[in-house]
Amino acid sequence: MGMGIGMLGRSSSSYDNPVYRDRIVEVEKRVEVPVKLPNPDPTNFVIGKALTVGNYLLVEVEYPDCTNYEGRKILLCKGVTLQELKGQGHLDPHFAENKEFHSPIARFEPTSMGWDMGYETAKVMSEKLNFEDDILSDGWRN
Repeated sequence: MGMGIGMLGRSSSSYDNPVYRDRIVEVEKRVEVPVKLPNPDPTNFVIGKALTVGNYLLVEVEYPDCTNYEGRKILLCKGVTLQELKGQGHLDPHFAENKEFHSPIARFEPTSMGWDMGYETAKVMSEKLNFEDDILSDGWRN
């Protein structure tokens, strides 16, 4: 799995779907047990590792109620601090256009190689932004 970027079509982000429902199943003796789903609950997450690179924030997130990749995600966000990301109380790993919540601009497979790819992407993008600022300030572009 690599970096995913939504081009066209519908977003699978809960931020773009106003209704997020907890799913519960009944088992013996009418005990309610939360169902583990492939898609994570954006309100139930733990940030395990975080790294700021320029204006980018790389985070490894665990969603305890998610089944795919054991609930681990590596996300790259732009223009947000770790404190701001934690403070919003929701972290949906899907791409969203909603301006009320910060969402990732890229996702990587939750492995050491995925973390390295996220770091390198953030580094290159930070360097690119600095280079473009230099070009703009020197008048090379309009």
